[in-house]
Amino acid sequence: MNTQQNWLTIVKLGGSVITHKNRSPPEVDAASIERIVRELSCHRGSLLIVLGGGAHGHQAAKEYGFDDPSTSSRRLIAGIPMIHRNMTILSSTICDVLLNNGFPAVVIPPFCFVHMSNGEVTNYSLETIRLALAERFVVVTHGDVCFDSKRGAAILSGDRLVIILANELAADCVLVGTDVDGVFDDDPHNNPDARLIPVINGSTNNEFSLPHAGPSRSIDVTGGMGTKIQELLHLHNPQTFAAVFNLTVPGRLKQLLAGDTNVCCTRVIPYTLDG
Repeated sequence: MNTQQNWLTIVKLGGSVITHKNRSPPEVDAASIERIVRELSCHRGSLLIVLGGGAHGHQAAKEYGFDDPSTSSRRLIAGIPMIHRNMTILSSTICDVLLNNGFPAVVIPPFCFVHMSNGEVTNYSLETIRLALAERFVVVTHGDVCFDSKRGAAILSGDRLVIILANELAADCVLVGTDVDGVFDDDPHNNPDARLIPVINGSTNNEFSLPHAGPSRSIDVTGGMGTKIQELLHLHNPQTFAAVFNLTVPGRLKQLLAGDTNVCCTRVIPYTLDG
């Protein structure tokens, strides 16, 4: 795993960890955020943090019908201010904690640089992110609502954003923090005998699927573990160190950032470009 100072690490902070997903109105998990930021302090090199929406994104998205394909474009567009406001609150809260701990953090929201069509990303500009990373800033971005030329508005998931950023910016390390130890052969919340899958290799498991890893138990309009893995399998560089790990367990993020490859997690090895 790469640990050199000029290498880029992308860390996804799962919404189920940084927010209380089942509380309404949305609340941040302040204690978890403080601990996570302390663990990030061991990192040396460029750092880009992607936030999952958690309660802040998913509750408002569901309220405005983003989980229902029959919702009108006017209704979806009407949801933009509330969803983006909620994500701004979440990202600003985390940015404040980063700044208070000595990180030169800046928030760059996708609403301002991504356009979509029929739910798919069609164009984006990463120039501001590139400039910020070149200045050694810690960039914070997040899942967000964006304008969509066909639907009016659509949700860009944090998982999809991670892959776009990792591929375009040639990330060396992608760490996806969730509320479970990694990928299991069944839902570990419901089945205590579910087994952790230590490695998923896209080049040898091209038919890989996760029949039991659907959306999380709380409101989630962007899919669950299966979506995360399918996204990670499409990293362009098969040498990128990619892992799904339990961000709720103190110390695991710090271990991964320090280059410990024996941490309990699921390694994801992407498809080869000709695969």
